[in-house]
Amino acid sequence: MKIPAREIRFRAEVEHRHDGDPLLREPGDVVLVHRGRPRSLLIACPDGCGGSLSINLDQRAGKAWRLYRKGNAISLSPSVWREGGCESHFIVWQNRIIWCHRFEMGNQEPAYDVTLEAEVLAALDTVRFRPTLEIAEELNEIPWDVARAARKLVDGGLAEYPADAQRDRLRKRPMQESKPEKPRKGGFLDWMRRLLLGETK
Repeated sequence: MKIPAREIRFRAEVEHRHDGDPLLREPGDVVLVHRGRPRSLLIACPDGCGGSLSINLDQRAGKAWRLYRKGNAISLSPSVWREGGCESHFIVWQNRIIWCHRFEMGNQEPAYDVTLEAEVLAALDTVRFRPTLEIAEELNEIPWDVARAARKLVDGGLAEYPADAQRDRLRKRPMQESKPEKPRKGGFLDWMRRLLLGETK
């Protein structure tokens, strides 16, 4: 049974793909092709099938992923899904490989920064459902971090997803107006109130 990689290992930055391919030796090895700007990210398929992936990072060349670098950690958005071959589907999130549909049992999300919740909540209103990707761009944060903060806000009752249950958009949850509590009939306080008003026999 194959043991999938749980983290990526950054090997080098090169100018051309043919310089990077020989550096992909183990599942999860990564090489950045950078020529004036990030061009592509080469990944030795983390499921151990022996294949490699070239993730386009240059929007001028068509559909492109967004590369995020935070310190020494790399993240990609959106997820990577091989349409052929082993059909691996995974997220690269702060050097962690988060598997989708397969190998999920061993997934470990990166450390959580609870302060991001306040920033995400401040970016919301009670009318429009905002895409988490839009919020991430506004806050200059990794989309996966924003999506997790959004999930925590929804779990805490401070935000909500749309009725169609799409989890890529959310809004601030409208606060319920509190109605004044009606006095209970028959209780001691009600009896005292009626006594003072002369309503008791």
